[in-house]
Amino acid sequence: MRVDVESSEAAMLARLRDAIDTDPALAARLAAIVDGHSFAIVAHAEAAAFGIDLSLAAIAAAIRPDPLGLERFALPLPTHHEWPAPAWLPVAVADGAAGPVVEWLHFAGRRLTEPFFEEAVRRARCLPLNRLRPVRTPLDRFAETMPAGAAFAPSGFVFHLSRCGSTLVAQMLAAVPDHVVASEPPPLDAIVQRASTGDAAARGIAVAQLRAMVAALLRDRHGDRRIGVVKLDCWHMLAWELFAEAFSDVPFLFLYRDPVEILVSHARRPGSQTVPGLIPHLAEDSDAAADPAMFGARLLGRIADAATDAVRARRAIAVRYDALPDAFFDRILPHFGIAVDDAGRTAMRAAGGRDAKAPTTRFIDDRAAKHVEATPELRGRAAALVTPAVARLDAAEAAR
Repeated sequence: MRVDVESSEAAMLARLRDAIDTDPALAARLAAIVDGHSFAIVAHAEAAAFGIDLSLAAIAAAIRPDPLGLERFALPLPTHHEWPAPAWLPVAVADGAAGPVVEWLHFAGRRLTEPFFEEAVRRARCLPLNRLRPVRTPLDRFAETMPAGAAFAPSGFVFHLSRCGSTLVAQMLAAVPDHVVASEPPPLDAIVQRASTGDAAARGIAVAQLRAMVAALLRDRHGDRRIGVVKLDCWHMLAWELFAEAFSDVPFLFLYRDPVEILVSHARRPGSQTVPGLIPHLAEDSDAAADPAMFGARLLGRIADAATDAVRARRAIAVRYDALPDAFFDRILPHFGIAVDDAGRTAMRAAGGRDAKAPTTRFIDDRAAKHVEATPELRGRAAALVTPAVARLDAAEAAR
């Protein structure tokens, strides 16, 4: 009688994955191992303890890296119908063979202290556990399967005009251990994009999904969460009413600065939102889409106008970059209702003295350098397309 070794190994692998799903302590032990060879040895021993006869070779094959990224061309299927344990966070929303899926990764207990959520995701993707146990849930069941007690409203949302101190604010907030800060998380962006391109019926679904995604991103993974804040992508200001509908009592902050300084920063290193076509629904007409520099300036003007609407509706306060970091303590923390002790203030001030995007280096004020670098053409775009909108925002904030 011939034994089908391949299907037997697949069955044993499925049993090990089930054990990981039902035993958070096992998942935590395996997530702590970064080296693939060591992981395979430990996973083999753990499987044996459960009576699972799984070879080292099968485990090694299951965690083999995908350096060419070929897996991204395959449409995934859901692996779970409900949310995984709290140690897992949503990291992406992807088109799947049976509909959109939410992808989750185990973060091995690491707090979200990186300047951007994507940096933490890249680190988590390297963990062998996340290759051994992929976790994907259907997006259409994402909101309704949120565990009881998991709903969570953040202390505030950080909107911004881009390149104007939002990462600094996020890093200062994240400097306190019991603060959970998600900085520009891609899965949240995916929800907002879907809402922005859908009809009225889709909007109602998006509101529920938005609430669920914020709760999932700010999960209390360490049992000490006191504060949760989400820093958004700059274009999300255009969807502020969606956020207001989903979170009627959550304060909004909008950060902005001299338009010339922003445009110089994007001329050096364009943000995805300023590149026509990367976020399709942001382009309003063919003229703007034909000229990337003009498109970016027009978009910034639209964002500033949306912020003005939110300020006038008393849903947001607007804070200029020039007022940081003092305004962080004087205006932003009170606005978000966040109280911190002396140790927390010390940690926040230390974070405020570092380069927000490169926290191991000291902050250097480059405002003057940006003005020297600005070309006449760039200044003209700023004056025509962004500065008037910022002036309206200044007036709205002064009239609050």
